Amino acid sequence: MPATYKAPAVPASKITPQFVRNELLTCFESANREFARVLKQPVTDEALKQQVRQFVTTVFSQCGVSFEKPTKVGITTAIEQCKKNAEAMMGPKGSEIIRHHYAEMMKLVTRLPA
Repeated sequence: MPATYKAPAVPASKITPQFVRNELLTCFESANREFARVLKQPVTDEALKQQVRQFVTTVFSQCGVSFEKPTKVGITTAIEQCKKNAEAMMGPKGSEIIRHHYAEMMKLVTRLPA
């Protein structure tokens, strides 16, 4: 079982909007794996990857944010919406998982150039 997501320690030159967007997918896969465990629902990695990508791309488009060419503001907007959606879906039993993954993602977002 993969470990809980941690933001990678990478040099600032590697922190691009595309890098952070890709990390958001990885982070969401980790969070959703934990949700599935909490809810005792079996999940395959392939199904999880597809679900997460669809969920995240949908949120980006609902927020009017480009998934292909994300910006710092766009990513921040999309992450906030993802957090709200996850909180609404999971309720209190997911709050610690959501808090952890949100904090890890914000470590990367805050390092993005404006």
